[in-house]
Amino acid sequence: MISIILPNYNHKQFLEQRLESILHQTYQDFEIILLDDASNDGSEKILRKYAVHPKVTQFLINNVNSGGPFKQWKKGIEYAKGNYVWIAESDDYCAPDFLEKSIKRLNEEVGLTYCQSIDVDENNKMISERLQYTNIFQPNIWKDDFTISGTAFIDNYLYFRNVIPNASAVLFKKELVSDDIFDKKLLEMKMAGDWLFWSRICKKTCVSFSREVLNFFRNHENVSRNHNSLPKQRQRILEELHIVQEIDNKRKLPTRQPELINKWFSIHSKWHLFKKSFYAPSRNMIKNIQLFYDFVSFKLKK
Repeated sequence: MISIILPNYNHKQFLEQRLESILHQTYQDFEIILLDDASNDGSEKILRKYAVHPKVTQFLINNVNSGGPFKQWKKGIEYAKGNYVWIAESDDYCAPDFLEKSIKRLNEEVGLTYCQSIDVDENNKMISERLQYTNIFQPNIWKDDFTISGTAFIDNYLYFRNVIPNASAVLFKKELVSDDIFDKKLLEMKMAGDWLFWSRICKKTCVSFSREVLNFFRNHENVSRNHNSLPKQRQRILEELHIVQEIDNKRKLPTRQPELINKWFSIHSKWHLFKKSFYAPSRNMIKNIQLFYDFVSFKLKK
């Protein structure tokens, strides 16, 4: 059985389309776990209508917003009874045969599979093809189906970019989610927690990808991944730096940490003079990174 986790926060306008795309799957051996993180847009009314459906096994509403989407992921997986998990984001939708085709790609070696996505706007109009997103890699292996070891996938691709950009496109084995996956750092993340989650899952298994477009990835003005303010840009860099450092502990390849430090200072032009004195080439890199963390922690506390 597949456990479908639908975490919602203020996506009332997309909920019916999302839920109908789930209920009309050609593969029907699944349960649905509905989660609402204290929405204030009337989402609860729509969710209650679907909560009585026989496929829905849990309907859980937070009275107070949890403050982070990955706390909802954790809760949903804890309630999941299936062998496989699909985190179906509440503003996306999918093709009717998404589950049928995805589950066929899982086997003893492959524990995570995902398909190609298309970005759509509020009216389901295509914005872009996700194949463009992976063009920084040459060859662009996403032009074709592939299966790859998780470690190679991390070292060559996931380390440099979150090449699993949408949870709605992914089906994975629940057994891969060990107790240490959702640690304090991941649960506190606001933007890149999915990236960290995939990196921790993929190192345990092989990864399979289908070039067929079966998932429609919603891009709208209220989406959390829009980095439209300095605090959000800063938060994103800090979260990405943590992911890079965690993966660096397992890799022997060149690190991306100096790149992210430079990125940090590029969005803080008023600290240019500080950067010149801080990021001197003669200084030890590890010391630089530690000083950077101390500096950032101090600024965030203030």
